[in-house]
Parts: sequence; C-alpha cells; structure tokens
Amino acid sequence: MNHTDAITEIIKTIPETQEDFKESYKTNSPFMVISVFTKQIKRLIKENDQKILTKSILKMNKLYSKGDAALKNAIENIFVYSLDSFTFCCEPTYKKMIFNKMSPSLQENYFHQVYKSGI
Repeated sequence: MNHTDAITEIIKTIPETQEDFKESYKTNSPFMVISVFTKQIKRLIKENDQKILTKSILKMNKLYSKGDAALKNAIENIFVYSLDSFTFCCEPTYKKMIFNKMSPSLQENYFHQVYKSGI
C-alpha cells in the first residue's frame, strides 16, 4: 500500500479529512498524508472521541503493517514521534486505552523511540 492508497483508507475512517486532502500538496508524499491523519488523531484525543479514535488507531495499524517502506517511515517519524506529546496530559486510563489499541509493532517502535539511549 502506498500513500495514495492510504488517503482512500483514511477518508473511509475520518470522512472530514477529504477536505484536507483537496489541497494537492497534502497528497504529494507519505509524510504529508500521515501528517494530516496524525493531526486528526490529535483532535480526536483532545475531543475524547473514543469511537473514531479507536477506528483511527486501528487504521494506522493497518497502514503500518501493509504500507510500503515510505509509508512506514512516515508513520514512525510523524505519528509515533508525536504520540507522546498528544497523550501527555491524558488520564492514565485513557492513555492506556490508546496504547492498547496500537499494534505490537507500533508499540515496539514507540518504546524504542521514547526509551532510546542517548536522547
């Protein structure tokens, strides 16, 4: 799956993103696509919209597992990197729910980034 396929999958999960993707520069690269999706996930976390947030995290898992190398790289460097700042002020149970929905490979990548020595 490439970033163009990812756009279709993201719009199925969060229809409002269709407006974001109308701006062509946001569809040019995997990094822009995942950036748009990550901003929507941030909004869902702040709004405490657990139903759509759960669907979005599960979709991110799918994009990560089935995505090409460029899409995986974008997910690791945008979504996973940003996740800690999004969940910093969350209640512990809400934060736990978010992380429990993440696939083991995304969780592993998150822990690797957060606990990497030398940072």
